[in-house]
Amino acid sequence: MKKIILLIFALAAVVRGASLKPSDQELSIFSKSIDYVFQDSFSQAANSADQLTDTLPGQPIYHLLQASILHAQMMDGEDFSHESQFLNHIDKAIDVLSDWVDHNPNDSWGYFFCGTAYGYKAVWMAQKGSWFKAMFAGLKAKSRFSDAIRLDPHFYDCYSGMGNYHYWSSVKLRKFVPFLSDSRDDGLRELRLAADSSIISAKAAQTGLAWALLNEKNYAEALKIANQLAQETNSGRNSLWVLGGIYWREGSLRKAEETYGQLIESLERAGNQNGYNLIFLHYRKGVCYYAMGDKKTAEEEFRTVLSFDPQKDVRKRLEDTFRQAQDYVDKIEKSKSGL
Repeated sequence: MKKIILLIFALAAVVRGASLKPSDQELSIFSKSIDYVFQDSFSQAANSADQLTDTLPGQPIYHLLQASILHAQMMDGEDFSHESQFLNHIDKAIDVLSDWVDHNPNDSWGYFFCGTAYGYKAVWMAQKGSWFKAMFAGLKAKSRFSDAIRLDPHFYDCYSGMGNYHYWSSVKLRKFVPFLSDSRDDGLRELRLAADSSIISAKAAQTGLAWALLNEKNYAEALKIANQLAQETNSGRNSLWVLGGIYWREGSLRKAEETYGQLIESLERAGNQNGYNLIFLHYRKGVCYYAMGDKKTAEEEFRTVLSFDPQKDVRKRLEDTFRQAQDYVDKIEKSKSGL
């Protein structure tokens, strides 16, 4: 069976010129699907991805695109119920793309897609707390992106994955692996290149760059990028999360409260919430009101937090938030009684 698969790969390589470079029509499908994701229209994104004519045996590009949509949907709702479906798609993509680049070592697009698949696996592992598995997958992603850039230094889409790896591995993984070099500046430079010149990765690079700049306390540049992203995506939730984070961190509490309010309205319109984001956002709004001296409205927000009864896993992840909301309510009640 393995020999048959490899023969099919060899024949496909001849037919396609040994490259997975998308056609103009395929690029249009990619772009449309990504635009839907950044506008929080995940069903439309999946429907758009279904139009992709991925003729390579195993359909790795189709699986990669569907995995990216599922990942965005899970992160948007802080709901991991699609994990098995996501992993099924991403593992299928990795298996086929790894074989492809082994037999087509001069295909920069093959390396890009393979690196992207490993990148999603790395991010997922990190989000699940498996840091060493994340590092292993991240190194695989970095290696594949490096191979693509070696073949084509102007393949700017690759710099999005490289930039995120260099920046966040320096920030997160150096705590556990001290011998890793500090590559934050390289990461920021690469993310800027990708945000400016990518074919299909510009919005992802903009988002990654904005979060990195926020972490660097470079609020002015982060705000400029987040506002641009909001304009391009009709105030999609990706942009609102970044904007809320910027306003929160720089102390613009009124703007932070307003942005978190927009997020709450958007999530409630979307429906099917497990409560995680809504609890977090109401808590943040409460803290903003409390710091601005409006304790009455703050108490309303904190009591809204306490009124939620989420599933056990969500409550456990937010136990500190529930405790702090109760502390604020107790503090406000004491201030009313003059104690």
